[in-house]
Amino acid sequence: MDRRTFINRAAALGVSAMAARPVMAMATGSEPPNSRLHGLLISATTNPGQGFLEHAVKALREVYAGCGTVLLLPYASAPQSRDFYEKRMGDTFARLEIGPKVESLHHHTGAEASRVLREAEAVFVSGGQTFLLLRELYDLDLVELLRERSLAGMPYVGSSAGSNIGGPLIGTTNDFPVTDIPTRRSLGLIPLLINPHHPDEGDPEFKGRRGKILWYQETNPTEEVIGLTNSSMLHLKGSAMTLMGGAAFLYRRPDVVSLEAGADVAAALGSLQQGAGD
Repeated sequence: MDRRTFINRAAALGVSAMAARPVMAMATGSEPPNSRLHGLLISATTNPGQGFLEHAVKALREVYAGCGTVLLLPYASAPQSRDFYEKRMGDTFARLEIGPKVESLHHHTGAEASRVLREAEAVFVSGGQTFLLLRELYDLDLVELLRERSLAGMPYVGSSAGSNIGGPLIGTTNDFPVTDIPTRRSLGLIPLLINPHHPDEGDPEFKGRRGKILWYQETNPTEEVIGLTNSSMLHLKGSAMTLMGGAAFLYRRPDVVSLEAGADVAAALGSLQQGAGD
C-alpha cells in the first residue's frame, strides 16, 4: 500500500485499538486477565564475552520444552536481511541444542500469515528496529492475534525490539522512529515498559540513561519502566516476572530500584506502587 493509505489506516487502527479493544490500552500496573503467559524477554541476543544467544540457552530450553518448531518473526530487520536471520537462528538453535527447528513468518502474507501464527507452537520475535517491527505487525493485522495466543500459553520469546513490544507501549526504546506507526500501543503482555541494553551502574552511560527514563516519566507519570542490562532477561510465567542473568532497574518516578538476578519483579513493582499510595 502507498504511504498515505497506510497513514489513514494507521489512524483508524489507533482509534479502534483504544475504543474497541480496551484490554490493549490497559493501565500500567494492571495484570492481563486470565493469563497463561509463558515466555522470555531478553535484553540482547549477544552478551559481551559470549556468542549469539549463549547466555540464554538454559532459559530458552525451558520455555521451548516440548516444541517441535519455533516461528520466527523477523520484522524488526530489513526485508533483505530476513532470509539470513532465519538461517542464523536455525543454525544457532541446532548448534546450542535448544531443541526446536526454526521457520520464519516472513515467507507468508495476508490471511496465510494469520493462519500460520494461529497454528504456531511458539514464537521468537527478534531484535532490530522496534518501530519497523510494530508497524509491520499492525500492517499484517497480527498484533491482537499475537497477544491472544501468547496470553493463552503459546511460548513467547522476544529479544531487544521483540522484548520492547511485550510492554503496553513502546515508549522507552533506544532506536530511532525510522517509520510511522499506527500507535505506540503494543502487546501489553506485562505492565512494564521495557528499556533494553540499559547500562550497568558504574558504566559511564548509566546516569544519562537514568535521566532519560526519568524525564520520560515526567511527561508519562503513570508508566512504569524496567531497564534490562545486556546480560539480563525476564522470565514470564502467568503474572510472575523473574529476573534472570544480570541486573535490572525498576523505574517508578521518582524511585529507581536496582534489582539482581533472581529478583521477583512483580513483587518489587507491587512494593513501589504500595509505597507511592501510602
